[in-house]
Amino acid sequence: MNIEQIKEQITCLDYLGKPLRKTSAGWYLYRCPWREDKNPSLNVSPDGKVWIDKSDSGKNAAGNIIKLVQKCLGTTDFSRVCAAIDSSSFLPSNSYDRQKEKEIVEGTTFHSFSVVPLKSKGLYAYLTKRCVDTHIARQFLQEAHYSFQKRQDGRYLYALAYANDKGGYELRGAPYAGNPDGYKGGTSPKWITTHLGIANASTVVFEGFFDMLSWVTMTDGVKHNLVVMNSVTNKEETVEVLRSISGAIYLCLDNDKAGDDATTFIQNALPSAIDYRSHYADHKDVNEFLCSKRKS
Repeated sequence: MNIEQIKEQITCLDYLGKPLRKTSAGWYLYRCPWREDKNPSLNVSPDGKVWIDKSDSGKNAAGNIIKLVQKCLGTTDFSRVCAAIDSSSFLPSNSYDRQKEKEIVEGTTFHSFSVVPLKSKGLYAYLTKRCVDTHIARQFLQEAHYSFQKRQDGRYLYALAYANDKGGYELRGAPYAGNPDGYKGGTSPKWITTHLGIANASTVVFEGFFDMLSWVTMTDGVKHNLVVMNSVTNKEETVEVLRSISGAIYLCLDNDKAGDDATTFIQNALPSAIDYRSHYADHKDVNEFLCSKRKS
């Protein structure tokens, strides 16, 4: 889909999904996806063709669907706008039934928790800022909707959801003003995730799914078997899985003490495993390496 087709076929309402409410003037009200917006300030015209940011910081910025996607993605690159539109399904937010009413999540009780296909524009923007190819991300990630308490307005928080091999999820939310690191959590049971479907391929091991997605982005698709520890505390479980794998094993863990310790532990158990971290020695992890290359 090119720029002109997007303007003709897609509205701001299609891109943003279900609004919070309708204003007395007949416009639709949303929270701005590109920043924390406690007092919803993004107004969209009844026909969905125009948006206006009426917040103090927005200074009445306005535009069409193209300008909206650019703001959400933090880019002026039209090719990235077209790719983001093509990767979006525009499914209504109420199309999926809630999977679970309650879930114990790392000592925290969620009042509601459900997983749906990845469709949030805010989460797509987060992936783009982390330099991860969104088409690749959709192969591995879903979207979690959750709340910590009962809400009468039906609103929920949302995060990227990455399933492990025992049915739990790793959850990552986009950073915002009150939490610059973004939400990090997960549902029980805690476990590793394996993607081992390629015969005779090498296996690459990562601490977290963002590093795995970064690797697949750099290799332009899945070319290796992949193991994601989801936490260095899962090093023993990781070793047990790796023992059953034939072929070369590459360890792409973080360049920090935890990564050092986990790499040493795995290599002591499996001496043939190769520490691959020298290839991104000046960076904390694979994702940081990817982002540095994209920005250079």
